[in-house]
Amino acid sequence: MEVIVRMTKVNPWTGLIKWSNCFDYLGSYWTRSGSRYTGLSKEDQKELEEELGMQEGSLGPDAPYWDTFAIKIGKKDLVINTDRPEGKLQYLFLKKHKRVADGLNKVTPSTDYVLINKEAEAEVANKANKIKREAYRAMDKMTLEEMRKCLRLFGIKSDTLSNEMIEAKLAENIEKDPSKFIRIWVENPNKEINFIIEEALAKNIIRKNRATYYFGTDVIGNGLEDVIAYLNDKKNQDIKLSIMSEIKSK
Repeated sequence: MEVIVRMTKVNPWTGLIKWSNCFDYLGSYWTRSGSRYTGLSKEDQKELEEELGMQEGSLGPDAPYWDTFAIKIGKKDLVINTDRPEGKLQYLFLKKHKRVADGLNKVTPSTDYVLINKEAEAEVANKANKIKREAYRAMDKMTLEEMRKCLRLFGIKSDTLSNEMIEAKLAENIEKDPSKFIRIWVENPNKEINFIIEEALAKNIIRKNRATYYFGTDVIGNGLEDVIAYLNDKKNQDIKLSIMSEIKSK
């Protein structure tokens, strides 16, 4: 397995992660319990000592080996091959290190480096590209009126936009967040009623005070889900039609 080690913090003075010929050296440290951090379990230690041809105890927390052990990290990604004993040792050392995030989703303000599994990163990229392709396929099947409605769900007023701008704006938002497009349009069974609510809110036909929605003086829901259920209820279709009629007249 190949693992990438990458710096995550930008220098506030230079705006750079690191100058080309400058490096960090990540070494061991003393934990709060008073023992030296190595990242190795007893099983890992024994296994690596055998694989590296070292004497028993050579990789123990108190061994002199850790006095000078350090991993050199620069501006460019460091690639570690965990199929090699040396790479496996480096990987295990970095995996639980206090300054290293084990994955892009675990990066925090206190971490300076991140471990990235190249295969896992590729899987994430492939998943994101798949969602984007799905989004563009769905867009290709949409009419201009549907695109206009979808833009309203993105919070964009599209009434006065030209046909070319409507299509361009929707593509721009899909490019920015294809998952949101899938969520609010492709997989949203209530997209039509969502559009009516958003249009009515924009034209002040429906009013919202915190979580409460009003039509005139009547409360029609506490939260968006309530409003959707209210307007989808057959006994409230006259109110829904009134709202739609006011939308058209404004």
